Amino acid sequence: MKNSLLLIIFLLSILSCRDEDDSKDNCTSNCTIVKGRIFSVNNEPVANVNITVEYRVGGIGSTTRKMVDVKTDKDGNYYKSFYVKDAEMGEDAAGYFKLNIDDSKIDINKYIRTNNLIGNTSSVISTTFQISKRDTIIENNLYIPQKTFIKVNLKNFVSQQEGDFFEVQTLYPFGGNVGYNAFLDSPYDTGFSGYGNWQAKNANTTHTIFVAADEKNVVRIFKRKNGINTSKDSLFFIPRNNNIQLNYNY
Repeated sequence: MKNSLLLIIFLLSILSCRDEDDSKDNCTSNCTIVKGRIFSVNNEPVANVNITVEYRVGGIGSTTRKMVDVKTDKDGNYYKSFYVKDAEMGEDAAGYFKLNIDDSKIDINKYIRTNNLIGNTSSVISTTFQISKRDTIIENNLYIPQKTFIKVNLKNFVSQQEGDFFEVQTLYPFGGNVGYNAFLDSPYDTGFSGYGNWQAKNANTTHTIFVAADEKNVVRIFKRKNGINTSKDSLFFIPRNNNIQLNYNY
């Protein structure tokens, strides 16, 4: 009885999820196209960013069908045509398409990535969508800033009660073109880093933090004093080569 139960559980686990990889197939007719460009400051191309498109159906017997798996070339461009099945098309389709952009292979010392091994980035560079007709062209361009560094001195931190803190955060252009981002005076979406990472550890703490090079950045000082949260945003243009040191008192 025990062995039968284990067999049933094993079979259900196999049936519950099925993955297909059709990314190496060549579409020759009735194709859908995904394309775009990944670039950085001064329109510099970013190569070796991985782009995938999958069709996902959730629930029992969930499936994932990968149709695109490409990298940006030396000019930052990517392009792939693929075939959409009849059952995957239209608003009544059981699943959805997901485009993923993976920047983990680009130089972490040069670029602000989605995962910088400290803090994170707010912009969602993966997107879900439906396809209603076969001649659809899906275009997704992405701005990835380059890194530079500044020093921030957090001074005179003395906790008044448990839970008080004093920290610096950064916000910068990152992601898709949104038309106009008034917060950063930029055409691109907002990324952020440092949340919970660049805090005062003692009375006086100096952090070397990364920001977007040759861009306007917001340096945010966020603190809790006597249990009350306050924050202050300052917008700075930060050149690639700088000796900037900012001082803030608790």
